[in-house]
Amino acid sequence: MPTARRRTAASKTAAKATAKATTKTAAKAAPKAAPKTAPKAAARATPKAAPKAQPKPRDVVEGIVLTGPPGQLRTTVSVENAVDQRLAIRGIALHRKGHEALTGSAAAVIAPGATAQVPVSVRLEPGTPPGDHVGEVEVGGLRRQAVLRVEPDLALRISPRRILAVEGDQALTLTVSNEGNVAIPLAAAQRARSDDGGPDPGPDVVLTFPDPPVLGPGATVQLVATVSVPPGLDPTRRHTALVPVGTADLDVIILPRTASERPS
Repeated sequence: MPTARRRTAASKTAAKATAKATTKTAAKAAPKAAPKTAPKAAARATPKAAPKAQPKPRDVVEGIVLTGPPGQLRTTVSVENAVDQRLAIRGIALHRKGHEALTGSAAAVIAPGATAQVPVSVRLEPGTPPGDHVGEVEVGGLRRQAVLRVEPDLALRISPRRILAVEGDQALTLTVSNEGNVAIPLAAAQRARSDDGGPDPGPDVVLTFPDPPVLGPGATVQLVATVSVPPGLDPTRRHTALVPVGTADLDVIILPRTASERPS
């Protein structure tokens, strides 16, 4: 009987040791819990993408910028010849959304493997407004993005440009055309000093319009005006006056006159 008790105690001791070993082994085998900072790290690794800003015409990457008034936009483009024969450049093509393709000038012959700086130019419609316009320039069969940086073009034309006048008032019909790309207002009255070639300016010659308009790009109007030459000019001298009409000038000439030609 004593022997049996010793065996039972030994069995209990072995069972406890086995339980402890099993518990430790299970604890070691269990995966460690992810640290609380893991979600933050993951959030930093995948930030929310910011919306892309729409490019402006002047920010076009690797684009060509042509600058000038509508009648003559110019620039210089770099053209590389990557083939094993000479490349001939004969003109360019300008493509714009909603417009027909336009041809421009360019001329170059580029040797194989060489790069050349080629001057190019193109003409737009005369009334193209100032500012940046987007398009594509085709050079040597390749298209590149382009910005057309149109400058203001003040081009007012009048007819006639020169008239003869005498002392007093006289009626005049003027044809005025706006050939530029900016609206030009006309004033009801405009003045210019008369000049007889001496050191001092003479009295004013005046041009008046009864109902002066604002001429938009491409507009042409006929206007009835009055030219007023002041009295007292030296009748033995020729007098001139450049009277402004918008951005143009009307050249008024008062010729010398004999006593019989002078107003009474």
